[in-house]
Amino acid sequence: MSRTARVLAVGGLCAGAFACQPRTADRTILEFILRQQIPSAAVAVVKDGRIAYARGTGLASTELGVPATDTTLYEIGSISKQFAALAMMLLVEEGKLRLDDPLSRWVPGTPVAWKDITIRHVLTHTAGLKDWDGGPDFSYQREWTDAEFIAMVAKYPLEFTPGARFAYTSSGYPLLGLVVKSAARETYEDFVVRRVFKPAGMTQTRFKHSREIVVHRAQGIVDSGGIWRTGEEGRPGVIAPSGGVMSTARDMAKWIIALEAGRIVKPATLEEMQKPVVLADGSTFSAGIGWFIDTFHGHPVLLHNGSTVAGFSSVVYRYPADKLAVVVLFNVDHFNAVNSLATRVASLFGPPLWAGAFAEKPDPDPALTKRIIEMLRAVAARRDSDLLAANLRVSGQPPRTNPVYGLSATADRVAFLDREDLGASGVRRFGNSIRWIYRYRFTVGKRALYYTLELTPEGLVARFVREEG
Repeated sequence: MSRTARVLAVGGLCAGAFACQPRTADRTILEFILRQQIPSAAVAVVKDGRIAYARGTGLASTELGVPATDTTLYEIGSISKQFAALAMMLLVEEGKLRLDDPLSRWVPGTPVAWKDITIRHVLTHTAGLKDWDGGPDFSYQREWTDAEFIAMVAKYPLEFTPGARFAYTSSGYPLLGLVVKSAARETYEDFVVRRVFKPAGMTQTRFKHSREIVVHRAQGIVDSGGIWRTGEEGRPGVIAPSGGVMSTARDMAKWIIALEAGRIVKPATLEEMQKPVVLADGSTFSAGIGWFIDTFHGHPVLLHNGSTVAGFSSVVYRYPADKLAVVVLFNVDHFNAVNSLATRVASLFGPPLWAGAFAEKPDPDPALTKRIIEMLRAVAARRDSDLLAANLRVSGQPPRTNPVYGLSATADRVAFLDREDLGASGVRRFGNSIRWIYRYRFTVGKRALYYTLELTPEGLVARFVREEG
């Protein structure tokens, strides 16, 4: 019997709901990566403060045919920012710095234009720094001095007044590494290993160094239109706080357990990190210090994604009210596939936590559904739609969203799944006031596409997410 057949066959062999959870997860993960053409996935689930599940599925190296395990090392990309955030909060706990200290106090050589940027602004992505990631000025193929990195970012004017709004960027967190070096008087890497990795028992987790031989490392894959290629091997040390960590599913689970048990930062500090940032005008954005903040059907969610040019993607979800967390690591970057797998695995160990967990219901507003479909098709064609809220529209230009999020093909079947009413005044979510959340399943050939759409009190779409079944 093939490996695939063996894994798919175990579903009928367990007795009792709890006993079946790991085996159902095995089957769910395998079916998902086969369908999505993902080389490998390493997944861990933390439930009630312990590791309830940890597995690797697929090939960590497609060239060598090496299987993935829960101790295979993957690059975790921007989840590395959470360790940088913890480093800063540890220094705050020790009284070595304050969140409202000017960045320039700790990082010499910053330009005058940055004089109003505080450490808090950098931590919460509200500093106004232009994002270098993916731009023409940066090379992964060489090391950068601190001064060179500062000069590269500083040559661009601030995009807004510090504190005025949220704009995710990879430019700020490398600067926090320089703050750690200055305030702690040791290298950023040494500090994080000593104060975060070791207390959490993360024995395999390490920083990536270019051209270093690493045992049990997964091979990153870049999918170029269905053609797999090896990813970028370089990673300059200066950007390590932004995306330089390699870890395993099991080590990430250990980190979550230690974090929530208060073994890294104090519980009050963690609580502070998980509060929405308050902008200069008094409004909030659904991000804290190292975490994005969300809810799913009344269940609070804390999450962060990561991806790297080396060909990796990752996500961590924490559901504090459900005492549940999920980590998913891929050795390819496929859209938001890590999120799609993480939420459906979470649903196996907790309440329904993804759109596909809902049964089909009668559509309460077929006319709105028709308009939503038209809007999604317009987005796929890079055309404007009057159903989009102001945050997604630019006069005379394509919508402010990636066209791959849209619906490029005609749906063979549309199923209404769920509608949440958040109240007449709406709830602040990711910078917008949201009144309703709609969920649908669109069947396109053999594919099932799940859409979650957030509508303002005026009935306009301010945010939408697509998951593929």
